[in-house]
Amino acid sequence: MPDKPRLSRRDRRRQQTRAEILAAARELLLEVGPEELSLRQVARRADFSPAALYNYFASRDELVASLFGEAFERLDAYLRRVPASLSPDKRVVELALAYMDFARDNPMDLRCMLLSTSLDLPVSEKALGMGAAQLIGATFREGMDEGLFITDGPLSAAEMAYGLWALVQGMVSIVNIDLSEVSEEISADPRRVIEAFVGMLMPVPHASAESGAPVLSR
Repeated sequence: MPDKPRLSRRDRRRQQTRAEILAAARELLLEVGPEELSLRQVARRADFSPAALYNYFASRDELVASLFGEAFERLDAYLRRVPASLSPDKRVVELALAYMDFARDNPMDLRCMLLSTSLDLPVSEKALGMGAAQLIGATFREGMDEGLFITDGPLSAAEMAYGLWALVQGMVSIVNIDLSEVSEEISADPRRVIEAFVGMLMPVPHASAESGAPVLSR
């Protein structure tokens, strides 16, 4: 694989400046919301003149789209770390855990992504944002084709993907809650919960004997 060409000092400085602008924009976006965000505010926060900001972003909408796009690209990088060689049932578990890792490591990006769902973004950004959902859905369909998931049960592959995504997003939303005082009633072990959920979507011969998870009846 050929080495990437080295960036010039000017290009490196431009990249760094762009990153600083996006960092300031991200902070403001979460403070005031996308509708109230302005380039003038971002320039003030990043210690730039408004005119200088236009050398990097032609409009507020372009800045917001870039902000969301970078967040989704970071999430995609986490998901792509999951080996494609894993069987679909194991892969969806690791994809779910990779999403949780992303949420833990990038809380501001996660908040921006959730906020973006209510906005009218360009088609390219919407497609990028749905990449994670499409990857999980495709993995469930692949598993169904291979007979790893129940094909004649109450849930389609798309509904399985929705259920897993909802479960993981719910766990992400409460991950920082201290459950020590109710540890006997509520146990926080995301991997075991996700594996049990996936196990319930598998026919009995394929269900994990180790987890002992119940299986959806046909």
